[in-house]
Amino acid sequence: MPGRRRRGLLFLHESRELLRIAGPIILAQLGGVGMNTMDTIMVGPLGAEALAAVGLGSALHIATLILCMGILLGMAPLVSQAFGAGDREECRRVLVQGLWLAVMLTLPIAWLTAEGERLTLALGQAPEIAELVGGYMWALIPGIAPFLLFMAFRQFLEGMGLTKPAMVITFVGLAVNYLGNRVLIYGIEGWVPAMGVVGSGWATTIVRTVMLLAMVLYLVRHPDLHPLRGIGWGIERVRLRRIVGIGAPIGAQLGLEVGLFSLAAVMMGWFGPLELGTHQVTINIASTTFMVALGVSLAGSIRVGQHIGAGSGAGVHRATLVTYALALGFMGLCALLFLAVPEGLIGLYTRDPEIIRLGSMLLLVAAFFQLFDGAQVAGLSVLRGAADTRIPMLIAALAYWGVGVPAAYLLGFHSRLGPVGVWAGLCLALAVAGALLGWRVWRVVWGSRVAPVARPRESMPAADAASAL
Repeated sequence: MPGRRRRGLLFLHESRELLRIAGPIILAQLGGVGMNTMDTIMVGPLGAEALAAVGLGSALHIATLILCMGILLGMAPLVSQAFGAGDREECRRVLVQGLWLAVMLTLPIAWLTAEGERLTLALGQAPEIAELVGGYMWALIPGIAPFLLFMAFRQFLEGMGLTKPAMVITFVGLAVNYLGNRVLIYGIEGWVPAMGVVGSGWATTIVRTVMLLAMVLYLVRHPDLHPLRGIGWGIERVRLRRIVGIGAPIGAQLGLEVGLFSLAAVMMGWFGPLELGTHQVTINIASTTFMVALGVSLAGSIRVGQHIGAGSGAGVHRATLVTYALALGFMGLCALLFLAVPEGLIGLYTRDPEIIRLGSMLLLVAAFFQLFDGAQVAGLSVLRGAADTRIPMLIAALAYWGVGVPAAYLLGFHSRLGPVGVWAGLCLALAVAGALLGWRVWRVVWGSRVAPVARPRESMPAADAASAL
């Protein structure tokens, strides 16, 4: 009994720590979604063309950023493992290389963003839409470097379990975004000219710059961090390669996932505007609940990395089990809600009876979708904490594009399921991903294959690093 009680207390402590880290991450994720929603709402009165331009321009911009975001996510396991080992200097060294990487990635992303009008025309959009998209995306270019630098700082802090700063700064950004959109889209008579769609782009750039400055101010003033003191600012190829080696597969996996859901939207559009509109409403509901599971899983990734750095195999096991339990538990509750009141949930978005009818059918599929999505995001995050990203990327490629895309097409267009078949294909992709990632977690976490990522020799020993602060 004493041993069982002790294990129970350890699991309770792990759950509290994970939720302490996860709460701010979840709110920050929802804040980011809120910014995109705010842009859409505030541009809406300008008309359908403006709305389409901001929606398409934002989607293209995110598509160009996704690989870079994934690469920078490669910092988190390195920081969390170094932090778990008590090596604060190594955490700082990873940050410096992450900042260099953010600077290096800015130029190619800026070039792709500058090609927004041409990309839009290549996608077959009307010239007037393409012109608006081009102006909107040009306004985003000055904000690319601040966004990537902020991402690097965020990975540094979150790897050490400090998740509140990014949350607070995100909500500051949300307020700035509202003011910026209000002033720059519609102008102030006699003071600021109305810029329309382009004004929304400039508001985003201003928000990203303000968020970066707020993050730098926090780091400078935080008493425990003493940011970047006592280490060099030079480029270190070994650490850069390590970040890219871990992060590039994450970026590829994110790209594969975004591509799957984008193609699903295209397929739904082949049925007609009703089906596409219903898909957008339903995927918005599913995406909102997913943000909670994602936040829990990202926190689990941090805890796994910290336990690995501390050399605690039992801690890694606890963090893994707690991550799965919380992610699947929450998504299971959401699944029950989807099954219980599908019409009520769709009715929050629209009163159109046809959308409510079809959306309710899609939500029934989404109930299973939730469980499989929770399993796959928990698995991906645990493996990221262990710096295991290449095999998960291959699993994602197989599940999303080897299973999901063909299944969505065949069930959607070569069976009687129609639009529901497309969602069934997505559900099957997530089920395969969840199962294979679960197998990989078992091999890595319980197969005695977990070990800290080797750090360069100039990194301080744990005891010396702890005393240095």
